[in-house]
Amino acid sequence: MDFSESIERAVGNYFTQWFAAHPYLAWLSTHPLASLGLCLLVIFSAWGLIKAIGRGMEQIWLFLLTTPFKLLQPIFRLMWRSIRRKFGHNSTKSDRLDSQLTLTAPTDRVTEIVDRLHALTQEQQQLLHELAELTGETSIEVATNSKSDTEYKNMYAKLLKLN
Repeated sequence: MDFSESIERAVGNYFTQWFAAHPYLAWLSTHPLASLGLCLLVIFSAWGLIKAIGRGMEQIWLFLLTTPFKLLQPIFRLMWRSIRRKFGHNSTKSDRLDSQLTLTAPTDRVTEIVDRLHALTQEQQQLLHELAELTGETSIEVATNSKSDTEYKNMYAKLLKLN
């Protein structure tokens, strides 16, 4: 008896016993349309698995190759800022914004906010008046939660007391 024949018999016996234990699967394997469907299912499943493994490997390689640059980025940023300062560039845009935010006092900021809210309220009233003229209405009222300037300043005073 040849080695290949013994392997063929062992595998054949295994499948024969397995199909005997599962007659429905035996019927599916002998039916041509069911066999075609099972083959397509196996092919597409294997294809999806291979694609998923490929995407996973791609993500791993991208992570491994970009991590050193991400770790060294703060060092390069500090070096770039020091070079810019050395050659006459006093501060970057973000440095100027940070300094403006720290220099602006909270009371100044509150007055800016109140002035802006007042301007927006006036603009809203103008737009409502124009809308009333266009639609022929005598007056259009919109439910707004508008507060006066003094109410905003009182709210700020309460906020300072809480802190």
